[in-house]
Amino acid sequence: MKSTVKIALLSLPLVACGGGSSSSEPNIQREQVNTDYSALSASKLEPGPLRQASASELSELVKNGLRVSLAQNQSYGMMIRETAITNTSDSKTGTAFSGTNVQVANVDEADSVKYDGRYIYLATPAEYTDTGASASLKILATNPANASVSEVSNTQLDTTHWGSVSEMYLVDSAQGTTGIATIRRSWDFIAFNEKVVTDVSSDGKPLMVDEADAARSAMIWPYQMDNGIEITLFDVRTPATPAKTWSLAIDGDLLSTRKIGNTLYVISSFVPNIPTLDYAAETKDAKIANEKLIATTQVEKLLPEYSINGGSPQALNSANGCMIPASTKKTDGHLSLINITAINLSSQQLIESVCVNSNVETVYASTESIYLVGSDYSRWETWQSFSVVHRFALDANGVDYSATGSVEGVLGWGSPSFRMDEHKGVLRMVTTNYGETGEPVHKLSILQKVTGRSELEVVAQLPNKTHPETIGKPREDIFGVRFNGDKAYVVTFERKDPLYVIDLANPLDPKIAGQLEVPGFSTYLHPIGDNYLFALGNETNSDGFATGVKVSLYDIRNPAAPNEISKHVFGSAYSWSEALYDHRALSFLNAGDDQLRITLPVTLYEEVKGEEFVSSRWVNNSLYQFEVNGLANGKLSLDHVGSVISESSANQEYPLWSGNDRGILHGDALFYVHGPKVIAGPWKK
Repeated sequence: MKSTVKIALLSLPLVACGGGSSSSEPNIQREQVNTDYSALSASKLEPGPLRQASASELSELVKNGLRVSLAQNQSYGMMIRETAITNTSDSKTGTAFSGTNVQVANVDEADSVKYDGRYIYLATPAEYTDTGASASLKILATNPANASVSEVSNTQLDTTHWGSVSEMYLVDSAQGTTGIATIRRSWDFIAFNEKVVTDVSSDGKPLMVDEADAARSAMIWPYQMDNGIEITLFDVRTPATPAKTWSLAIDGDLLSTRKIGNTLYVISSFVPNIPTLDYAAETKDAKIANEKLIATTQVEKLLPEYSINGGSPQALNSANGCMIPASTKKTDGHLSLINITAINLSSQQLIESVCVNSNVETVYASTESIYLVGSDYSRWETWQSFSVVHRFALDANGVDYSATGSVEGVLGWGSPSFRMDEHKGVLRMVTTNYGETGEPVHKLSILQKVTGRSELEVVAQLPNKTHPETIGKPREDIFGVRFNGDKAYVVTFERKDPLYVIDLANPLDPKIAGQLEVPGFSTYLHPIGDNYLFALGNETNSDGFATGVKVSLYDIRNPAAPNEISKHVFGSAYSWSEALYDHRALSFLNAGDDQLRITLPVTLYEEVKGEEFVSSRWVNNSLYQFEVNGLANGKLSLDHVGSVISESSANQEYPLWSGNDRGILHGDALFYVHGPKVIAGPWKK
C-alpha cells in the first residue's frame, strides 16, 4: 500500500480512479518546463452525465489537479461531508430482538455494536494512556430469559497503524452468524517541510507587518490524516476464540459503507500525491523540479491500490475504466478519486471497484441502487446552488453506472441521506436553496431515469403552479425528513415546529396533504406503520431556544389533520441525546401486536438558579425506555416506562463515556451498551 497525502482543493470535484498502461518517462529539459498554471482551474461541479475516460485523459486530469494544488499552495486535507422496524427472531427460542436501526429496510448500516440474538459484538471506544491507544473487540453472551450478560472474549486490537474499529457488520449464513467484519481507518501524521519565517528580509531589513503576516500564512504544518481503510473478517463460530481469517486494505479515506445480504459496499475517497513535491516552492528551480516530477510520474503511481492479507499491492481499477463528467475540459484539474467497492464477505472476494469523478457529500443506498450526491456552493453570487446526483445500479455482479441528474438547492448537513428516497423506480429528494437575504426555500423533486439515456429527469416538483403552498414558513429551515411509501414527512423550524405531510401517491402530482404546528422541532422521524409517527427532537421556548429533549407521537391517519397525541420532555437546555443526530442510537422492537418498545440514550442536565444567572448541571447518562401501546385497537399512547442510569453526578463530576450508547431489546430483556460495558436487566424493573 502506498502512503498518501491528502491535498485539499476546496472547489475541486472528486474524480475517477484507476490504473493504465505504463509509459516511458520523458526527458524534459529545463527550458521546456512550463510552470505557469494560470490557464488551469479546479473543475466545478456541473450538471450532466458521466463518460468513460481514457488513461491519458485521466492522467492529465489528475496531474492538472496536482498543478492547481501547487498554484494554490494547498497541502492540508479535505474531509467529505454524509423505515421499517426490523425485528429479528432467535432461531432457538423464536423470541424477537432488535437490530441496528437503519434508514432503508434490508440495507444494513455499520455500527460499533451488533447483536445476533445470542452474542453482543462490541467495538470498545479507544482509550488513551501514556503508552498509546488501546481498543478491543468484545464478545458477550446474553441470556434473555434471566436478562443477564457475560463476557466470553476480549480481543485486543493493534492500534499502531489502524486505530480502533469505527464500523462493524455481521456476516450471516443459514447456520447463523459466522463472522464479524470490522472496518478501521489508518491514521498518521504527515510532516511537510516548514518554511523558516522571520521578521527580517534577506538583506537584513525588517519586513512590513503585512509582509511578515503573509509569509507566516504560507507556512506548511504537519497534518493528521486518514490514508487507508482496513476491512477484517473474524471467524466467531467459536466466540471464546475469535480468529482473524481475512483482511483487505484499500488506499483512501472512508466515506460510507452499506451491506445488502453479505455484499459490503465501501465508498472511499483517494487523493493522489507525489511525496517529494515541494508545496512551499517559490524559486524558479523549485517550481521546475515540481513540474518535472508531475510530468514524469506514471499515472499508475497516482492511483489507489488494495492488498489482501498484507500481500502485494494491486491496482483498484484500470486507468481507462473510470467515469468523468462529459463536460470535462483539457484545462480542468481533478484530483480526488471516488470508488464504490463491492466485497463478498461470504467468499472473501473483492467483486468490483467502480470509480467516478464526483464531488460527493452524501451517500444514499436502496436495495437496488447507490446514489452519490454533490452540491455546488460556489455560486452564491447568483444565489443558485444546485446538487448533482449519480445513480449506480447494484446486482450480483457488482456496480454499474446508470444515470445522472441535477436539482436546485442542496441537501444540507443534518442527516442529508434522509432527504432522499427511492420508491417504485423514482428518486425523491428534498433540497434547500438560500435566497439573497439568506432565507431558505425548500423544494421536493421527483426524478426518473430516461429510457435509453444516462439521465435522471426531474418529472415533478413541489411547490408548483397547481400546488403553490411552500414547504415551511418564511425563514424556517428543515430539521427532519422521512419518506414512507407514498408519503413524506418534513419538519421545518424557526420558533415552532410545522410538521408537513406530503402526498406522493401520484409521483407526477406531489402535494402537501396537511400540516401541524407545535412547539419545538424534531430531527428524527420514524413511521409506525402507515398511520403513526414517532418523533425525537427538542422542546423550545418562545424565543426558539432548546429547553429539553422531546419525544412525540403523531396520529397521521387523516393526513389533512395530523395530530400530536403524546409527548414527553426531559431535562433543561443542555440536555441532549446522540440519537438526535445518529439514528443508530435508537432501538425499536415490536413486542406483540399491541406494543412497540423504544430506547434512546439521554444525557440529562438540570437548571441551577443562582443569584445573578441560571446555569446547567449534569445529572446523569441514562437509557430511556418507551412503549407505544394500543396498536391493536388504534388507541395509541406513548409512555415513558423507565430509565437505566449508567453514570451519575452522585458518583462523579462529569460523564466519562458518550457517543456509542445503544439499547438492545430481546424479548423482555434489555441490554444497555455504554462505553466498554454492558448493563443487563429486565424491560421493566
